[in-house]
Amino acid sequence: MNQLQRLTDYRVQDQESIMEIRTERLDPIVSSNYRYQFRLDTSSYIDRNTMLTFKLHSTAAANNNCRVNCWNGGLGAIRSVELQVGDFSIQKIDNVNKWATANHLYNQTPSVQNKKLSHYLHNALKYDVLTAAGAADCDVTGSITPNDALSGMNYGRADTGAGAAINSMALSQNAADNETIGIPLGMLLPMLNDRDLPLFLFTNYKVHLTIEFESDSAKFCNDVTKNNYGGGERLSAADGSVLFSNVELICDYLILPSRVQNSVLEETAKEGGYVLDFLNVDNIKKTINAGTANTTQEVEHRINLINQEAHYIQFFKELPDTMSDKVLLNQRSDGISLEKIQWNINGVDIYTSGKISNPVEQYNNVTYTLGRDLQVVAPLYKKDPATIASLLAPPQQGLIGKYKPLMLDLRNGEPVRRGGGRFIGEYPIRVIYERTPSAAANTSWFAANNFSLVEAEAGVLKCDYYVGTTRIMNVRTMPNGSMSVLVSDL
Repeated sequence: MNQLQRLTDYRVQDQESIMEIRTERLDPIVSSNYRYQFRLDTSSYIDRNTMLTFKLHSTAAANNNCRVNCWNGGLGAIRSVELQVGDFSIQKIDNVNKWATANHLYNQTPSVQNKKLSHYLHNALKYDVLTAAGAADCDVTGSITPNDALSGMNYGRADTGAGAAINSMALSQNAADNETIGIPLGMLLPMLNDRDLPLFLFTNYKVHLTIEFESDSAKFCNDVTKNNYGGGERLSAADGSVLFSNVELICDYLILPSRVQNSVLEETAKEGGYVLDFLNVDNIKKTINAGTANTTQEVEHRINLINQEAHYIQFFKELPDTMSDKVLLNQRSDGISLEKIQWNINGVDIYTSGKISNPVEQYNNVTYTLGRDLQVVAPLYKKDPATIASLLAPPQQGLIGKYKPLMLDLRNGEPVRRGGGRFIGEYPIRVIYERTPSAAANTSWFAANNFSLVEAEAGVLKCDYYVGTTRIMNVRTMPNGSMSVLVSDL
């Protein structure tokens, strides 16, 4: 066919494109009260929409008194996740519930949070702006508060807890009466957000997925009978009052044309083998000792990532539990009214003008890290003195400063994993954090009416760092025909 004929030839040359999606329901091969392990089939790709499903049920003593928190629902019940190929731990994230909440739930628009994900996770937190003063003295006109009629929980009077009730999804002691919770694996395993995982490369290995649930029900579940706010209760369920059952994995296996899968297998026989690079998330725990009210406290944390490529750092903090934690429970990231932060990477300070304290600038850094705005109402993130004084959300309403993670984006703009972050040399990452904690601001009138302007902030801070790094998995065909898998950090 000459050039003119090719230019005027409009026949469609279809390429063979046959893809099968096989869905299977997997039961765990090993299980205990809080730990479940699944074995995955190694014949195809596994998709990010593969879903972990389970049911919660209460003990007889807590029958119909409990509900998963309205902030992140059943996602708060997942403590850790691990994917293993043979003896290699490909990806393991502890306290994955907090990481997934920030990176996959509250980086979505409120309509997606409430109209889509709530069907799977059972989160149901709606807000209201008071147009008139409420029954409690802290129900100030113009303040933002949980909407007790539309949320999954009615939190009762903000000062006494009177009238607290469960609006939806109360947990019966009979699991069959409760709704199933579903969590896509893409929310728990960041590597699945980069690509579908070719499990057919690991036919010589056993591929295991291990899920560990939170054993302490108080961290993720409300109990409507624990509503004595004046006595320090915070609607948190007693330890062990919520149990797990019907834990399954609904796997979506993508079976592509044989020529596609064979081309991947051929890569393993070439020099260097087949390389998969993906984002790994490490959870690093630190503690900041109790401080003194109205006295500046500075601490430095060091994160050892020598000779690795970092993409971001996410910093979550928790003050000691108080009754104002009734909405977020232990899924929160507490803010301090006066706090500053500086990051030192490879011996160089990120902020040349010194530590930053402006909550708007701190919020912008969260936006850069997540790739879009953190989709929460203003008082959840902002806890600066001006916001406190405006009574935008008095502490008794359970919102102000309860979700203020601090983040740093280290990506260089290239849309790749390997080579898209910042290489960390021989210097550890230094986090210089400063806080000036407030004392509880109570006059005699405030104390008598269970109304404070700001809660005590000088307690011990439990810190969780989530560091996104590049991880590489190399798969090679050995001379004897077997597969070799090596996992390393860049």
